[in-house]
Amino acid sequence: MAKSAIDVISPAFEHTKQQLLKPFNFGQWARIALLAMATGEMSTGGGCNTMHIPTSFPTHRGQESFAASTPDFLKAIDPALIGALLMVAIIGGIVLMLVWLYVGSISRFVLYDTVVRRHCDMSPAWDRWHRQGMRFFWWQLLLMIFSLVLAGLMLFPLIIPLIRAVKSQQAPGASFFLAFLPFLAVFFVFSLFMLLVAVLTKDFVVPVMAVDGVGVIEGWRRLIAMMKTDAPNYAGYIGMKIVLVIGSGIIFSIVAGIVMVILMIPGAIVGAAAFFALKSAGVAWNAITITLAVVAGTLLLGALLYVVAFVCVPVAIFFPAYAMYFLAERFPGLHAQLYGVPVAPAPAWTGVPALPSTPAPIG
Repeated sequence: MAKSAIDVISPAFEHTKQQLLKPFNFGQWARIALLAMATGEMSTGGGCNTMHIPTSFPTHRGQESFAASTPDFLKAIDPALIGALLMVAIIGGIVLMLVWLYVGSISRFVLYDTVVRRHCDMSPAWDRWHRQGMRFFWWQLLLMIFSLVLAGLMLFPLIIPLIRAVKSQQAPGASFFLAFLPFLAVFFVFSLFMLLVAVLTKDFVVPVMAVDGVGVIEGWRRLIAMMKTDAPNYAGYIGMKIVLVIGSGIIFSIVAGIVMVILMIPGAIVGAAAFFALKSAGVAWNAITITLAVVAGTLLLGALLYVVAFVCVPVAIFFPAYAMYFLAERFPGLHAQLYGVPVAPAPAWTGVPALPSTPAPIG
């Protein structure tokens, strides 16, 4: 009988411990941290990320106070320069997003290869999985475009009245928001559905693609066929993964937060010292200095994210391993790769017992 989502926790945990700690290899750990950043496994698997959501929107009076408190060096910058830099930032953000999607799609198969082989060798694995990664890239790109278009259509009835209320400087009442609760409920259900599709794709469809060499659509077709025969256990997997994500997220968020605070204190001191030193030297804000500041801030942010990914390496190995050990119980090809021994099917019953062999005559 195939193991349940609870039964495969122990093999996945033991796999993670054996791969990362027996023996500990700093180079392997560092390369897996890069894979965690590329695939987003440092956040989607264990929740090692934080997000700040504003709780209120600025009012007209708040905008005036914000304008009054704007630093002098920002007032001195040409608005046309700010607009040009914003345009460059938007275009650059789109390009970076596409690059990250491309790298992450191939890295997802490299991470699969790392878990199966218990060894991270990025360059050969990248070449080996590039074709399948490109299939996954186009799927993710089309899915993202579809999701954004559909989400925009669902939120459009909310945005137009809200813009009108803001322009007329009227505070929306409770009845204004109650009228849009059905739209918000539909959007919430749609978001959960798309999240479920993303999780099932990276956890189960990618291993099917890797083992059988098929595309995303065919991988989904085979996954759906397996899910139809074992739906309760797959539902149990989703529920257990939510519990594991919450638990690991709490633990690793605390650890990553402590590490980030320790690193940000000297970084903030160095940044403040550099700012006042440049200000006292009479360096003006222009396109070059603003670009350098943005590049420096981006590099600093990337370094901090890498540190978080380094801390969350156990998460980046455990959750893919957990999904693969669960699927291996229902997918013989993956079972053979994980355990090295194929699952032998039970012999077919023919209804005729085997006859004993006739002994040779004496002499």
